[in-house]
Amino acid sequence: MSKVGILTHSFADAYNGRLDRIFGGGLERYIFNLCGVIREMGAEPEVHQLSFQGDFDRAVEGIRVKGYACTHSVRETFGRMSREAEGRLIYSSQMWTMLDYRPGSLGICHGINWDEPRIDGAPKEAVRQAIQHALSELTMIVTVDSHFLTYCRSACRYDDREKVRLIPNAVDTDIFAPAGERANYGELRVLFPRRISVERGIVPMMLAADRLLDAYPQAVIEFAGETIGGDPLCEAFRIWLDRHPEQDRLLHRVYPFGQVAEAYRRADIAVIPSVFSEGTSYACLEALSCGIPVVASQVGGLNDLILNGYNGLLVHPGEQELADAIGRLIEDADLRLRMGARARETALAFGEDEWRAKWRAVLTTFLAHTHAAV
Repeated sequence: MSKVGILTHSFADAYNGRLDRIFGGGLERYIFNLCGVIREMGAEPEVHQLSFQGDFDRAVEGIRVKGYACTHSVRETFGRMSREAEGRLIYSSQMWTMLDYRPGSLGICHGINWDEPRIDGAPKEAVRQAIQHALSELTMIVTVDSHFLTYCRSACRYDDREKVRLIPNAVDTDIFAPAGERANYGELRVLFPRRISVERGIVPMMLAADRLLDAYPQAVIEFAGETIGGDPLCEAFRIWLDRHPEQDRLLHRVYPFGQVAEAYRRADIAVIPSVFSEGTSYACLEALSCGIPVVASQVGGLNDLILNGYNGLLVHPGEQELADAIGRLIEDADLRLRMGARARETALAFGEDEWRAKWRAVLTTFLAHTHAAV
């Protein structure tokens, strides 16, 4: 059986030393789903990832995962992965870094992560050069949203228009389905289904939560996302939760992949307030599929999913606009219902069957050219 190596910075939870589980982020879920498609094609996937826990080699959810101690630069560590991985290679992250790609390999861009306005021009030019290098060296780059495609067309030079292939992220609309009538006992639940990190907008969300809890006594706010042990922002988040005067209306829970739909079914409003580095958000798609109106920031792939005033509200990624938009939905039950119905309709256009079919088409060609592998 032929092998396909997927190279990435994260899959097993090396952040928290929990190598027996997959870290609960969108990148990791994408890789897990892609491994399923690779197996459907008759090949065996293996994941190769950066590790700050030293080298490791183990099975996680039935997938062989090898960790490579990142004792040198990312480029050097990815170079070691490329040399040691067997079979064809898919580079599933770090495209913004100048890497030494194995000839005949694929790349995946999960969203632009250099769209922070405060980053100076020189680092952004270095990213452009790294992307140009990837376009020159890789057989194809799959992008999960239209923004990377537009970036490549506007900032880079390449002759083959098929070099960058758009395959938007998808959602299982059977698993993520509306809950029907909810017994909420007078509460109204606002869900933040994201990792606790700067780019995912945790700071404006915490500040907005302060305003909302003060203004709406029926509001309960749930944070459903991973934390990283030792991270200063995650520690500040925990302190904020523990010492908040309304802590009985603040919840934090980390859901395994198979249980995350429960969080959406209990929610009335979902909030995706990313500040930068956002692709076609799984969390946004899942909320839409469950028939929940979404308040989202005007960042990255969220603009591909939310039509302002139709299936949700788009806002500038700041706490005041965020709190105002959430408050508008809290106060207007009819608006929540109308947007929720349209949200479900939107999600049906992003079903997993089409995503799998598009990836099978890419992999059919990719796996047929085994002579290109080293």
